Amino acid sequence: MAKIYIGIDGGGTHSTAVAVCPDGRVAAVVGGGGLNFLNDGIPIVRERLYDMIRRLTEASGGAEVESVCVGFSALDGPADEKTVSAFASDELPASRLHFQSDAYVALMGLTQGEPGVIVICGTGSMLLMADEHGNQTVSGGWGYLLNDAGSGYTLAREAMLAVIDQADGMGPETVLTRDAMAHFNLTRPRALIDVVYAPDFTPDKQASFARFVLTRAAEGEPVAYEILRRNMDRLARLTARLMEKSENVRLAGLYGGIFGHSELAKTLFSEALQRERGEVRIASPEYPPELGAVIHLMKKHGGLSESALSLMKETYKSIN
Repeated sequence: MAKIYIGIDGGGTHSTAVAVCPDGRVAAVVGGGGLNFLNDGIPIVRERLYDMIRRLTEASGGAEVESVCVGFSALDGPADEKTVSAFASDELPASRLHFQSDAYVALMGLTQGEPGVIVICGTGSMLLMADEHGNQTVSGGWGYLLNDAGSGYTLAREAMLAVIDQADGMGPETVLTRDAMAHFNLTRPRALIDVVYAPDFTPDKQASFARFVLTRAAEGEPVAYEILRRNMDRLARLTARLMEKSENVRLAGLYGGIFGHSELAKTLFSEALQRERGEVRIASPEYPPELGAVIHLMKKHGGLSESALSLMKETYKSIN
């Protein structure tokens, strides 16, 4: 019977799963619900996980699942035995389940198992490094209430603070005030209070204002530019401190919506990291996180090769 590896990027609200044959050919891709078991609970997430696995198996002609790797948004590193056991079944015993963080599978999409660090900037932010021995080290990612430098939430919060400073006569005028009034449908700046303290004002709603920071910074608006520069500088310093822990790590990858939507963010980060660390290669992942999860499995099983990677990239584009 044909066999497949299954890799899953398990997001908080949406997940993407892929089935890959041992030679690297992508057999099927499916989507599914969020896999954050800290928010939704293990029973619900387990059901969503197995639903995707079954659909992939069917789409792959009933192939046998060799092993599954999931990058969970709920994890900061490899899952403990208790967590893995809670998802195991007669169909898939714990020995065939590999649970990592979503940052780790994104990193594998960058490094294909070699040493490197990935800097993730979306609604939140965090950094993950894997050294030449596969040891993982996390930096940042303290959450929106503490410190997620460079994240959409943080950029938006600092922009809103700039709006407040202008209103209170403590800061310079900024076009971000006009943007905030329009974006949040306000008639006056102090109405921000009602918006921010409303029960339904979630972190992603605040993070949505970050796009104005990116746009205005690219236009050269001083306040927005300084907010972005300051955050990219902090991210670069965090990256440099992380890379100092392993002299063999010379590759840094940029991933997430902030870098995806802002060339200026990438430039500011890259320039700051080069000042901190000198010769560092900065790139974006060649493979999406779900394929990064498969790369982890293939490397673990000794089946990762240049031909498999090439076929994986080619067939994923044609099927997705």
